[in-house]
Amino acid sequence: MERKPSAVLIVALILWTFGVAGTVILPLFDQEINSATASGELRNYPEDSAEARGREIYIQNGCQTCHTQFVRALPADTNQNLGPVTKGGDYKYDLPHLLGSNRTGPDLMWVGLKYNEDWQRQHLIDPQSTSPGTIMPSFDYLSNQELDDLVAYLMSLKPTEERLEEYKKEMSEAKNHN
Repeated sequence: MERKPSAVLIVALILWTFGVAGTVILPLFDQEINSATASGELRNYPEDSAEARGREIYIQNGCQTCHTQFVRALPADTNQNLGPVTKGGDYKYDLPHLLGSNRTGPDLMWVGLKYNEDWQRQHLIDPQSTSPGTIMPSFDYLSNQELDDLVAYLMSLKPTEERLEEYKKEMSEAKNHN
């Protein structure tokens, strides 16, 4: 093998092909990933709805730079009580996907469960008033309509009632188990 770099190249190419097939092509045939969950269906916003416009404002202002929208099945997430672990189908209608890669701010996947509309609006206008010490910038430059749309989008980020009940049951069982 040392004297035949072409053989090493061929083996490497074969391994790369298997890797691509396993991580890119095979998942396309997994119906669980390719079908929307009930929570994913909730995110199928009508094109000109307040939620769809709010999502665009979220993207335009780069909110995904500091906030993630996925709850992992890791102690770092489950111990924070972020909500149900997300599934592939939760993102069926999210294009572009707003998973984020950095949690400078809190995860927002299910933020619609945590705070009411008034809190959300106040937090966007004056983050320090609701979260002292935060480094989140103020979005007081947005128009009232833009703020309403962004709040509508944030409030829409929640699981279905059934999924929430399942999560509460799992959390209760985990507490009783410890």
